Amino acid sequence: FRTSVFLRGAGGFSDPSKPFTYSNYPVNPASAMKIPKTQPSAALLYRLSGDYNPLHSDPMIAKVAGGDADMVKSIFARFLLHVYPGEALITEMWLEGLRVIYQVKAKERNRAVLSGYVDLHRLAASL
Repeated sequence: FRTSVFLRGAGGFSDPSKPFTYSNYPVNPASAMKIPKTQPSAALLYRLSGDYNPLHSDPMIAKVAGGDADMVKSIFARFLLHVYPGEALITEMWLEGLRVIYQVKAKERNRAVLSGYVDLHRLAASL
């Protein structure tokens, strides 16, 4: 798992009387904090935001649709641009061997805002 974050103009995160140095940085930062986990009811909570897709909340629908999480080997995504509230998003996908390459565009600007790929262990019989 790898993540890169760029914050333009960001700074001032440390107490000015105690400047940040790597010498006082924890050896294992993950051990210094409890990693939160997704709640089992998270998909149902999304309905409050207007997500009424039964694929996201009903395990039987997901099974019928072929939602087999064991097929996914790895996922890579790169945010390319911001998305304005209210913009329509268009998702395009291409299958190349065991890799699904995808791109999401903001319809109104016809600009790619997200791109990446999903590597699969195997293909579903329906493909």
